[in-house]
Amino acid sequence: MTIYALSTAPGTAGLAVIRLSGPRSLEALNILVKNKVFVPGNFIRCNFSHPTNKKLLDRGLAVYFKEPKSFTGEDVVELHIHGGYANTTTMLSALSQINYLRLAEQGEFTKRAFVNDKLDLTGIEALGDLINAQTEQQHEQALFHMGGSLSKLYLSWRKKLIELTALIEVELDFADEDLPADISRNLYKKIDLIIHEMEAHIAESNQGEILREGFRIVIIGEPNVGKSSLINLLAKRDVAIVSDIAGTTRDAIEVNLNIAGFPVIITDTAGLRESKDEIEKLGIDLAYSKIKESNAIIEIFTNPEKVNLKERHIAVLNKIDLIKDNYKKQDQVISISVINNIGIDLLIDKIEKIVKDYFPSKSETIPTHARYRIGVEKIIQSLIAAKKINLFSDSELVVEELRSGIYEIGRLTGTVDVEEYLDVIFREFCIGK
Repeated sequence: MTIYALSTAPGTAGLAVIRLSGPRSLEALNILVKNKVFVPGNFIRCNFSHPTNKKLLDRGLAVYFKEPKSFTGEDVVELHIHGGYANTTTMLSALSQINYLRLAEQGEFTKRAFVNDKLDLTGIEALGDLINAQTEQQHEQALFHMGGSLSKLYLSWRKKLIELTALIEVELDFADEDLPADISRNLYKKIDLIIHEMEAHIAESNQGEILREGFRIVIIGEPNVGKSSLINLLAKRDVAIVSDIAGTTRDAIEVNLNIAGFPVIITDTAGLRESKDEIEKLGIDLAYSKIKESNAIIEIFTNPEKVNLKERHIAVLNKIDLIKDNYKKQDQVISISVINNIGIDLLIDKIEKIVKDYFPSKSETIPTHARYRIGVEKIIQSLIAAKKINLFSDSELVVEELRSGIYEIGRLTGTVDVEEYLDVIFREFCIGK
């Protein structure tokens, strides 16, 4: 079946793109546009007409991509028309009158690209990450993965495991002949090298998942120390209620910031104190849970005597404009006044340093999805199990463990048994992608 959908964001815009994919894409284009010859890859200026009443719909451009040289691997047509709700709705309605066309499902264009071997599973997830990227670092990492950095790494491991399997099977086939006595030692050495590579890879997974989802910083402190005022200042808008009444913040309020190209999630929490108010107590419990989930903590004080330096904490002394000048300053404490916008640059610089230090060396193959880490961990388990088996008495069992690892790599790249992942992955895609 040939599918169609709006591939650009709906709404008022100068341009909109409608994409068709399937064996009858060009046929549908020739119904909308008369007396034009479409050379693959060339844009043609067109008058688009309704398929039944022949009424002019719009003037724009059309391009035809002949299979397999297209995004989906099928015949693809793109209609470049004027944007706007009425214009795009009218064009989509006209396409619905062609009986062999149907509206695409969520992520169906990308799914067809996967089925036709234009993208593997890592490339598809990278495409989704690219579409959803909010910062420069997320954008860069998604492009690395779309370029095949992860796929190449996983396929290199697959090749090595296949070679080891073949080496053992040669031994099985020629068991009666003299084979090198050190075959077992060489095999285990090679397995150890692969395990070492895989362990180094998953050691980056925490960084990768944080890069994709955001570095979490929670703001804590007693009531009325300026937590909500600070998050409003950092967000450059009023996201939290500011009041002199203690206990105003009852929930955890989050804002997403771009700091040094990295995604950072700042969370404002309820003031930490003993309380008899049941709702406020729930907010305080939530604050403690956010502290456990955080990668760093901004702890705000207003009394220099109460400042407490802790690991993972950025100690901030607020309202310095109200503190006497003779208080003893500490090098590790950032002094600010949220109301007067004093010292905020120093706090942002400190946050930037902490975030950058968390990513000391970001590789092109850093795993950004939890399933990569889980999959590689399973492969390592199979390889460790293979090493524990006596190669000369139970060669078949060693081969079976290695094949299990090869199979798991196939699940990572999408070459085997990935139906369980597809619905989850494509659920995050828009209709026109």
